[in-house]
Amino acid sequence: VSSGSYKGPESDAVADMLIGLLLGSSSASSSSSPKGGKKEVEPVLLQSSAPALSLHRDVRRACVSALILMRNKGAIPPLRLLELFFRLMAVVPDKALREILYRHVVNDVRNINKKGKRDEKVNRSVQSFLHRVVSSSSSAAASPQGDEGEETASAIASRRAVDMVCELYRRGVWTDEKTVAILASAAGSSDSSVMAKAL
Repeated sequence: VSSGSYKGPESDAVADMLIGLLLGSSSASSSSSPKGGKKEVEPVLLQSSAPALSLHRDVRRACVSALILMRNKGAIPPLRLLELFFRLMAVVPDKALREILYRHVVNDVRNINKKGKRDEKVNRSVQSFLHRVVSSSSSAAASPQGDEGEETASAIASRRAVDMVCELYRRGVWTDEKTVAILASAAGSSDSSVMAKAL
């Protein structure tokens, strides 16, 4: 990704290309919200993990690194990468890449909440997304039938969401009622692994 791709009319095309490599072209299109639109970020359904898994690990990591660089330069909105990175965290076998994804999301939220820079609108959106991710584990665990792989991915994503909320709470980044509500939801989850993370 060249420096000229950080901002401007070409940045969306570059981001679409990178996300398309990781999720597939149709998923990349559906995951991007129109500017000013009312489309909310959906819970992690992980319906399109195959393209990322078929890539060589170095290619996956290069795509993620480029997207993080673009996000750090302000070329990509935070929620767009949040959904993508949760999908990847739940399915990719590369432990080092999962840690990169996790660390980026935590640090991004911390940067959004730096003194004098706090963005409550973004905070509410991110918290709502994480709340839905945590709630999705209960729905998956309660379902009598379904794809075992999807259920496992949902549980993994939910545990990572709880890890993030706990870390942000401990660091004093998020200490409001919404944060407590996410942890309360996790503590009451029918998925025992998610519940244990919140306790």
